[in-house]
Amino acid sequence: MKLLSPLKLLAAAIAAVLMLGVTTAPRAGAVDDRLNFTGTTLSGAGFNGATLQGKPAVLWFWTPFCPFCNAEAPGLSRVAAANPGVTFVGIAAHSDVAQMQGFVSKYGLNFTNLNDADGAIWARYNVPWQPAWVFYRADGSSEFVNNTTSAMSQQELSGRVAALS
Repeated sequence: MKLLSPLKLLAAAIAAVLMLGVTTAPRAGAVDDRLNFTGTTLSGAGFNGATLQGKPAVLWFWTPFCPFCNAEAPGLSRVAAANPGVTFVGIAAHSDVAQMQGFVSKYGLNFTNLNDADGAIWARYNVPWQPAWVFYRADGSSEFVNNTTSAMSQQELSGRVAALS
């Protein structure tokens, strides 16, 4: 019996891992423990992330000073308004509440935005940089998107939101 060389064995192991689809997102129908968080809205009300289980939802991780976040916000406002069956939640960090509220008001973000000044929710999702997105389907599966080199266009966002249904 011929043994595989270490290089071929490594290649086979990598191929097996890739075929298994290693990801941090839960499988369809699975409960996503990352949604087990609580937060505070920019108006001071409590928020429980577990209320998003089983629903199409979009989490948007942003900061007021982020140029890409500023570029995404107008399109996001329009997409959120056009999709009342999808829950949108902004998760702001690295700033004070007044700056966060000013940003929300400037762009007419008429959906829940959380004050994550300490970064606890960002840490649950391993967000390295803003903006970042998590798109949840009703079956519990999700997709994490973090493009640190450009803003997401309104067209791309609309397509991703449409795919949640």
